[in-house]
Amino acid sequence: VTNYFGIEWMRRHLAPKGYRVHTVSFEDSNPLHIDATFNVIGPGLVLSNPDRPCRQIDMFHKAGWQVVEPPTPLIPDDHPLWMTSKWLSMNVLMLDPKRVVVSKHEYTTQKMFEDLGIECIPVDITYAMSLGGGFHCWTTDVRRRGTLETYFNI
Repeated sequence: VTNYFGIEWMRRHLAPKGYRVHTVSFEDSNPLHIDATFNVIGPGLVLSNPDRPCRQIDMFHKAGWQVVEPPTPLIPDDHPLWMTSKWLSMNVLMLDPKRVVVSKHEYTTQKMFEDLGIECIPVDITYAMSLGGGFHCWTTDVRRRGTLETYFNI
């Protein structure tokens, strides 16, 4: 959600179910793809775009989260991108806590995940990215298993 009315709507609808909604904002004059700016990879692990710093990053550090700045994307500057940015390299899809679908040509991003102990499944989406999205944008959870958990003791 990229506006305060949307955030308040989420709070009203989720609070009765026991969820707390935290507002995060970024140094980004044209917010669009949150998953190319800030991407939660799993409990306690988030990718944070170094070009668009999170103003509330201390909240994550205080809660013991590992905040990882992904490497600069390898996609050429002249590659056509519509309504997005080269930072789609961090727009990945976690299949489970130990496997990630990642752009085939983003070798440095793959190494970052391998260093985190996460197996990469490289897929070539170079030209699909030109349409305005990446793996995380194009997918949604149909069903989730688990229970409500707290990731911030605020």
